[in-house]
Amino acid sequence: MQLTEEGRIFLDAAKPALALLETASANLAEHRGELKGEVRIALPSDIGRSRIRSWLDELMDSAPELSIQLYFGDHMADLIDQNIHLALRYGQLEDSNLKRRQLSMTPRVLVASPAYLAQYGEPQTLNELSQHQVLILNRGGEPWQKWKFSHNGETVEIEVRGKRFCNDGAVIRDWALAGRGIAYKSWLDVAQDVTEGRLKLILADKLAPAVPLQLVYLQTDYPSHKIRRTIEFLAQKLQQFSQEYPAP
Repeated sequence: MQLTEEGRIFLDAAKPALALLETASANLAEHRGELKGEVRIALPSDIGRSRIRSWLDELMDSAPELSIQLYFGDHMADLIDQNIHLALRYGQLEDSNLKRRQLSMTPRVLVASPAYLAQYGEPQTLNELSQHQVLILNRGGEPWQKWKFSHNGETVEIEVRGKRFCNDGAVIRDWALAGRGIAYKSWLDVAQDVTEGRLKLILADKLAPAVPLQLVYLQTDYPSHKIRRTIEFLAQKLQQFSQEYPAP
């Protein structure tokens, strides 16, 4: 079913009124101390699925009138065009029109499964990565093949080659768990896998430089009670997780 031209015009004209009603309802809920309404959140594919989704389930269990829409992907979501309240992003913030709340600093690490290392051996230097199967994330439509590491106080960049490419970080992790190769992952994505023995750190003395993990949001969204509560909840959960699984 498609809207007629008259229906589309009416819907466009009604959007400001609907937004005002939503704001009025949210303000009333805030006055009462209630957590209700809809929160739309964009998350990185891997940590979003493996960790944050379950945390948000906890939040919703404590707030039955809260509704959450999740958008998974490793691209930079456009908060305005996609009508998103919050986005979790790695790296420095470039858009000056966005506010941010830094949650942690996390390095990237090299990991592989014990089965892969038993079959192919463990690289002892960065140059030996060229002799291994590496799992490559596509970012912004381009393969991310230049991996950075910190060694002896300097940043070293290595260009890698591989046969498996994907634009979904969760698939990169799944391939690593299945013994398909070596992955270059955020520590937060694989901390529990490493701790529980499903993956093993490789060249642990050559971590990638730590980058910020931050929640970003439109400046006009921050006064909303539901947004503030969601930000504080996720900040607390991530702090607890980082204490339980400290970076190497």
